[in-house]
Amino acid sequence: MSQTPPGAYRPPNDRWGPFPRLAKRLPEGSVAVVDRTVARLHPGLIPALEARSPRAIVQLVGGESAKTFQALEKVLAAGLSLPRSGTLVAVGGGTVGDVSTVAAHLLKRGVRLVQVPTTLLAAVDSSLGGKGAVDLTVKGRVVKNPAGVFHYAEEGWICPELFASLSPTQVREGSLEAWKMVISLDARRFRAYVRKAPSLEKLVKDARALKEGVCSRDPYEHTGLRRVLNFGHTFGHVLESVSRFKLSHGDAVGLGILLALDVGRTLGVTPEPVAATVESALLQGPGVLGRERVAGLLGKSSLKDVATLLDADKKAGAKGELRMVLLTAIGATEVRDVEATTWRGLWPSWTKGVRP
Repeated sequence: MSQTPPGAYRPPNDRWGPFPRLAKRLPEGSVAVVDRTVARLHPGLIPALEARSPRAIVQLVGGESAKTFQALEKVLAAGLSLPRSGTLVAVGGGTVGDVSTVAAHLLKRGVRLVQVPTTLLAAVDSSLGGKGAVDLTVKGRVVKNPAGVFHYAEEGWICPELFASLSPTQVREGSLEAWKMVISLDARRFRAYVRKAPSLEKLVKDARALKEGVCSRDPYEHTGLRRVLNFGHTFGHVLESVSRFKLSHGDAVGLGILLALDVGRTLGVTPEPVAATVESALLQGPGVLGRERVAGLLGKSSLKDVATLLDADKKAGAKGELRMVLLTAIGATEVRDVEATTWRGLWPSWTKGVRP
């Protein structure tokens, strides 16, 4: 184990292989947080952890319910006897990884963290970059990630056999998040992906490399460079919330990209051919959900509800402008403050499921 303070920035230390083999790397007396469904689908997982004589194995139900203060308290209580030199291992998707990251940061003012993403979405995104957060409820609506920390993992374990139980929907949402990074950061890879769909292993390795290239230059979001990773997230989070999280995060980001393209075209930031190319690629490649899904979700909401969610999420500026990442070209972005009149003007098209 390194001497870097627990949770401080460190380059990714990725290890690929079967979980039972990698589990032997865990120090005895660690605490494990495991997605209950993953444990059921992969019967060898819990025994592999138990072989390391853990202090506790906490099983959580994955999904947004894992990102509550109640779930966080459960993990913290299990880790009370963990020394500061101890290790917490998170085995699950993004929500289990999120609450585990917060817990690792708080326990003894910082313990070591090992991330074991069990979904493609977590593997390409949330398990890398040090961020963890829990949700809050504001005016009856769940607001994503307002209370969070930076706490970088000591190691990341990529266990391909854990992806074998993923549904087509889970593969799609992870693919969309990976494509998001390629669209906004790497024009050459985008062209290659359009010519030939990447393998799952390549998708994971490419996405993690692209994200690390950003995080290494702005590990704690002090310079603003990491904002590019929020491409598609502003309205993606809104769609997640208004669906009451029946819409998955990856699918929400995919739809959020379409809406960000609309905003960019309206402001003259995103050229029309670029927007059309990206939307076509997302439909044909990872299979972004159609605009009719946007219409179905926003049609059940009000402008006031959406404005409340946006205010709580990405508001920037005294007048309440949104700070959005907009595409200027394939592989290039620009951060713009977007006034409410801009996105409100797009509302009629969005609720009809058509391009403005």
